[in-house]
Amino acid sequence: MKKLQSFLLLISLLSYSTYSFSQLTKEHNTIRCGDVLIKQQVEYIAPGDPGKSIIWNFTTLQSINDEYKLTYSPAPLQGDSLYIMGYNTFEKEDNTILPSDLIVGTEHNTMYYYQIKDNTLLLLGHENPVVKLQYTPAYPQITYPFNYGNTISAPYTTRGYYSGTEPIHTQGIVTITADAYGKMILPGGDTINPVLRIKTIQTIQDLSINTVSQEPTSEKHLETYRWYTKGYRYPIFETIRNIDTKDNSILFATSFYYPPQEHLYIDTDPDNQRILDEMWDINKKKEDKSEETKKENITNLIANYNYYPNPIQDNLTLSYELSQQAKVQITLYSIVDGTMYYRSKQQVQEAGRHQTNIDCHTLPKGAYVLQIITDNQISVAQNIIKK
Repeated sequence: MKKLQSFLLLISLLSYSTYSFSQLTKEHNTIRCGDVLIKQQVEYIAPGDPGKSIIWNFTTLQSINDEYKLTYSPAPLQGDSLYIMGYNTFEKEDNTILPSDLIVGTEHNTMYYYQIKDNTLLLLGHENPVVKLQYTPAYPQITYPFNYGNTISAPYTTRGYYSGTEPIHTQGIVTITADAYGKMILPGGDTINPVLRIKTIQTIQDLSINTVSQEPTSEKHLETYRWYTKGYRYPIFETIRNIDTKDNSILFATSFYYPPQEHLYIDTDPDNQRILDEMWDINKKKEDKSEETKKENITNLIANYNYYPNPIQDNLTLSYELSQQAKVQITLYSIVDGTMYYRSKQQVQEAGRHQTNIDCHTLPKGAYVLQIITDNQISVAQNIIKK
């Protein structure tokens, strides 16, 4: 139920301005052990320009892989004393490190090693069946809180091996910027508003071959954009592109859509669930108030009305006054079985008094409902008796 409630809220209620969103926080957005995400790999979509009040239209996504899974799990414990995170190890007895702050993210046969340190999420390294790398120093993925317009930047180097034998040595700079916010149109046409976008640019200079001169033999830019919205810990959309700066050729490009209904962690995420519940309650009250106003406006189209006689004998006379121009239709149907005995043609009528006579000679004895319908909404419903 909460999963459905969260999704319905996302697609229809997040535009309420009380919940403006331009900040990521550790409490609501950092990764957690045990969370599992299902994301869809889709054809690459260009991230577009930075700035305010941007509209991102993602209605025409072309799926490549619908079951792309990302899991966050605890760091493996060797024996009963040592956490292993690729080339990094941490003593279990080290009271400065919480086990929940050491997290392994696994996707597409690659393990990414993270450490939450104070208010910063650090990437320590990654490995897969052919590559194992360590980042020194570990570079920041994000620092909380992170607001629209904020930028952080840090240098890094990596060392490791390809296929366990060939050394890898790179260096570069990672720059993270909250560069845009606005609204996103999802597949199917539903709109999320507001959305904050985080841009990450990682320069990668390959030092593996020129070990003597230490001059880079190549340089690449890895560009990642992620779109976040309030009440959800993880992004809704993500694009990744790897560019060779030598000739600006694209080496790799793809995008990922995280369907909101597949954010299965929500039921175990009280911090974000609380936000969604509050937003649901506030917007439900707003929706109810709007509906009450709408009904009041419909009723007010009929300034006053009268009908006679009741009980009916041979004819029923109905008079009413419209406060403004409206489309009007009169109906009379049986309370017992719903049979429609009279329905006038819908007509546009001007403001003022109107009267109509309904022939009831052939109307069977019984109980009926007389309705005045204005602009396709029931304005008046009264019980009528035929003897």
